[in-house]
Order: sequence, then structure tokens, then C-alpha cells
Amino acid sequence: MVETSSLLLSSLLLLLLVLLQSSPSAANEGNVLLTGDILSTDSQLSNSKAVFVIQNDCNLVLYNGGKGFQANTHGAGVNCSLTLNELGQLVIKSGDGTVVWATPEGPLGRYAAVLLPDGEVGIFGPQVINDGGKLTTRDYTFALGMDCDVTLTKATGNSVRWRSMTSGRGDHCYVRLNFHGQLSVINDLNMVLWRSNRPLSGGIYVLVLQIDGVAAIYGPLRWSTAYFDV
Repeated sequence: MVETSSLLLSSLLLLLLVLLQSSPSAANEGNVLLTGDILSTDSQLSNSKAVFVIQNDCNLVLYNGGKGFQANTHGAGVNCSLTLNELGQLVIKSGDGTVVWATPEGPLGRYAAVLLPDGEVGIFGPQVINDGGKLTTRDYTFALGMDCDVTLTKATGNSVRWRSMTSGRGDHCYVRLNFHGQLSVINDLNMVLWRSNRPLSGGIYVLVLQIDGVAAIYGPLRWSTAYFDV
């Protein structure tokens, strides 16, 4: 397996740095599943606290040291897989293509299912923007520099793909993702130096630095294992 990584910024926290491990397969074998990604039988999302796995009995189970979650689909299919579709649904399919289980649908778009640091899984979307501490994949880095500039850089050739153009406009700057899906660069005088977009509906959003070098905001939160009883 070739090991890569990506990172997540959540509006639950000011700056959340979560390393994701990925493989060259159809899915990010870390803590993020994007629209079109597939987890095959016995594959999983994981972080330091939890595992979200599509088991060989076709049951989708979250092991998080707490109440967890399960789809109660054991025995409902064979060679089952889990995918995230363009309606923001986690879908379990049997090997013959039969849909065994799905979460509620949302509007058409691109989504991210994230195994969060609190051990719960949430579906965020649709995607709000592209290329919007330090987020790192194998090939890309999304970072706030000491000069107050945020850059998205490709490791090969150290080439800058995007920047906030806020260099030299303050000290002790920070990046904030708020509950309207806006990513901002703010200086020590609490002046907003750059903002990504107009306010959206309130909710929980995430910024995902994907393994293809795209930084994208997804939200709001549409579904979570935290709201279900086992």
C-alpha cells in the first residue's frame, strides 16, 4: 500500500489538525470518505479513537469506545461495500449491486463523510468552495505562515497553487472556519484580512485538504452517528 495523507479543519474548533491515511484505491483509508469513494468489505475509516468498518457480515459498525453505531444490516448481503453518493448518502450495496441500506438524501453535490475526533461519523455537504496551523498530504501543504499569508503548496518544486494574499498585514494571525462555512484569515487586532465567501446557512462545516491537492469546504452537517441509538 502506498501511504498518503490529508487533513481536516472543522468549525467545531478554531483549528483542528487531523492526519488522514489514504491508499491509491477508490477510497481514502483514513477518516474521510468523499463522494464516489468506496470502502470494500472489511475496509474502514479510522482515527486514534474509533473505527468505522463495513464488516464481512455486511454490517456497518462504528467502534468508538462508547455507544457506537451500527446499521443492523448483518446478513443482508454478501461482499458488501460502502460508498458516499452525490446525494450525500452513505450507501451499503451487496456484491450484486442491491442497495441494502442508505442514510437520508440531500441536494445534489459533492460530500464528505468524516470520522471526527470525538469518535462520531458525520456527513457534510454539499461542497462549498475549492482552494480555500498546517494541513498536509503526501504532496500538498495548506499552511498559515509567520507572515500572515495562507498558502496551498505542492511539494514537488515547492510551487504555490493558491494564496490568501495577506502577507505582512499583521502578527499572530490565525485561520478560522465559522458556522456559516466561511474560512477567514484574522490578525491579532481581530481584523478579517481575507474571507472565502458570503455567509451560508448556519451549521457545522469542515475543510478537507484532499490527496489530489484540492482544499474544499463541505457542509453543513447533514447526518451523524451521534444522533442514533444502537
